[in-house]
Amino acid sequence: MSEKGVRSYSGEVIGDSMSLTINFRFLLNTMAVFGTIIYGAYQFQSRIEDLERKMDEANNTITELVEKHIVEEQERFTQMEEELKWYEKNINPFSKKKKK
Repeated sequence: MSEKGVRSYSGEVIGDSMSLTINFRFLLNTMAVFGTIIYGAYQFQSRIEDLERKMDEANNTITELVEKHIVEEQERFTQMEEELKWYEKNINPFSKKKKK
């Protein structure tokens, strides 16, 4: 007694043992689909890691530039204070009268 089912599966009952066959093309297609999914997930993960690394580098660069800008502003501020003191000392007409 032989009953045929789906094309990729056929079984025959002979006593207590059963014969099972699987379509080879279906197996290859399944492996190709899972391989493509795994490869896509790997590429996605690699891209995210690359973007995270670039973001860290950009943050470090921004931090360094901000620190450099703060130092330059402090230097310029002290220079302007010194110039202001010089102008107050040398240009103020009342300061000469006080010295005499």
